[in-house]
Amino acid sequence: MDAACHRFVLQAIDAALGCPILEAQFSLETIEPLVAVLGDDVREVLEGTLRKLDASELERLSALIGFVFPCQYGEVRLVQWHKLRAVPYLIHTEFELALMLEGRKPFAAFGDAYPCDWFEAWMALFDPFVNEGRLIRRVIDCPFASPKCKPSSEMAEGMRQVYIALPGEEWRIDAYIEMRTTVAVSGWTEALERREGELLGYTEWQRDWWATQRRRVFTRRR
Repeated sequence: MDAACHRFVLQAIDAALGCPILEAQFSLETIEPLVAVLGDDVREVLEGTLRKLDASELERLSALIGFVFPCQYGEVRLVQWHKLRAVPYLIHTEFELALMLEGRKPFAAFGDAYPCDWFEAWMALFDPFVNEGRLIRRVIDCPFASPKCKPSSEMAEGMRQVYIALPGEEWRIDAYIEMRTTVAVSGWTEALERREGELLGYTEWQRDWWATQRRRVFTRRR
């Protein structure tokens, strides 16, 4: 595809699982038509922000791209196409809960500064399944000596790590913490990256692909 094209993805989001359940990709030769729909918010989309669309915006965007994206499945949002979509398997990010409930992902790790409303809302999606015993969760807070200012200008009290595993896979939590401790001491290596992929539930061929091909994908022109 011409590098001058701007590529985007429309997503319908499952409210209970927090992940896309329907997607459609489209491209535009110039960004101006999208500016006519979203105004200055286009800048944030181009910087990687997820943009929720209301009914009016979706209707105008559908007219622009020439097909109607369904709105009955849940919240619709617009994201910029990312090179991770060139990977020939599903990257687990955003799909963690759905994959774990299907038994396809044994372990997930999350982290962010706290307090953080969006992170807390995301983690709350796991609550019902933790309460039912379908998932095992461990939360580790590391408070700062004094509050720090985040790029959003909000104050952070510390870092929160959340580890979630399927029953019987809890050993992955300690193994992951041990791996991250090793990284902090010795630095990141290909062996540790493969180990991380293994703990997170990626298959051997997926780990092999990531180790050998990711640099080619991420240095290629869009």
